[in-house]
Amino acid sequence: MRQNSVPSPLIQIFYKRIFSILPILFTITFIQCGVPKGEFGWTTTQMEEMDILEKQIQTITDYKMMRDDLIFSPTDTIHYVYQFSRNPGSETDFYISLNRYELDFVEIDIKKKRAEPDSHAIRDEFSLLRTGEYLIKIVHEGDTVDEVKFRVLPDEGYTQENLEQELAGDQTDEIIKYSR
Repeated sequence: MRQNSVPSPLIQIFYKRIFSILPILFTITFIQCGVPKGEFGWTTTQMEEMDILEKQIQTITDYKMMRDDLIFSPTDTIHYVYQFSRNPGSETDFYISLNRYELDFVEIDIKKKRAEPDSHAIRDEFSLLRTGEYLIKIVHEGDTVDEVKFRVLPDEGYTQENLEQELAGDQTDEIIKYSR
């Protein structure tokens, strides 16, 4: 009994089309996997100058999208937005970690957030931050999605005197504190 080693023409056409589409399907699958990246946007307000009603009805809509040379004042309330490039999913939890530089970056605040369904963005604010260097991380399931550094500097700038006071004030070891 002889087997037909040549498939029918219909099967040959099917194989050719499937094999030509497979690389495209794999590429689409890999592109859509994972959490999308995005961009940070920033704006500031002076919340302590507002009364309770103004604080409640205030809506921030204008953000400057940037990630380099970010400098804020200790009196600023820092509003940020993280705008995803595509929808990360309405049930996807993100952790926003605020870290302050001591000897290394130390986590000082963490919040659990979800992207807004209509804008695909995460919005929040920080206030009453001490002078220093900070790092914000957007984390999903233990993996850092994105991060950005910024500094909080006094309004009058740094002088040698207030720099020494700040360095001495941050030390808990009295020998190091008073040896400066």
